[in-house]
Amino acid sequence: MESLASIFALVYAAEQQSYVGAARVAGVSPSAIGKAVARLESRLGVRLFNRTTRSISLTEEGAVLYERFKRIIDDMEDAEATIVRSRERPRGRLRVSVPHIVGHHLLMPILPVFAARFPEIELDIDFEDRVIDLVAEGLDVVVRSGELADARLIARRLGDQHFVVCGSSDYLERRGRPETPDDLARHACIHFKYPSSGRIAPWAFHPPSERLLLPRSLTFNNTDAGLRAAQAGLGLAHLPVYVAEPHIRAGTLMPVLTAFMAPFGSLSLVWPSNRQLSPKIRAFVDFVVENFAARPEAFRPAINLSR
Repeated sequence: MESLASIFALVYAAEQQSYVGAARVAGVSPSAIGKAVARLESRLGVRLFNRTTRSISLTEEGAVLYERFKRIIDDMEDAEATIVRSRERPRGRLRVSVPHIVGHHLLMPILPVFAARFPEIELDIDFEDRVIDLVAEGLDVVVRSGELADARLIARRLGDQHFVVCGSSDYLERRGRPETPDDLARHACIHFKYPSSGRIAPWAFHPPSERLLLPRSLTFNNTDAGLRAAQAGLGLAHLPVYVAEPHIRAGTLMPVLTAFMAPFGSLSLVWPSNRQLSPKIRAFVDFVVENFAARPEAFRPAINLSR
């Protein structure tokens, strides 16, 4: 307990730049703050504050301890807040953003169950394919692909995205089945371009080939449009497995090159770190993770489709 008192005394004194201010925050006397700091200095054998008649400031050693002690206090406060929040019911408006294809094919099928389980959460869902600034736009949760580079955000990984190249049986009868990725040079290829940048999405194969050039017979900024074009016999499309699988099972699409397919990116749930996983965010995140894990077709490797 003495060590804990010293931790709070040093942090409060450093932030208030006086023992009197620290005592006011801690609800103790200034002498108690001073004694706690003095005991810590004695135990460590170093001076932690530079003192004048009007103020105090951290020494180099004191600054090192302050950074560590501050994190300890923040973690303690976060742990207490987590317990308090866990007793609250999930409620209120929840703003979510999700890419079109993920929203239509993975999120929409599970929303009725979520709505029934959490009737006090008002879902406000945007279908967006552009990169969104959660903090600036006031969003609670987004589904995002790729790596997380923003320190203001926290992510929970859902899984790798697996893709499959497929076309209609009519197209394959006319043009033949490609046996290797290099054979695609002689096929009509249906591409997806990112709406936010216009960049053409690559096709992922294992092993990767730097010299593979794919014809651009058709290009869409919507995955469902590419799916329908492939079903219509207009070419081969590179589609997420969770998009293509129902149509492969129904016989309107045929998978090819399954032995060469490689994962392409991952999906994560992302939320601002300052939200500290409120009850409504926790409810949504846990529900999506639980339901995606229960749907093996969501992130199934393409090789399974040929078995």
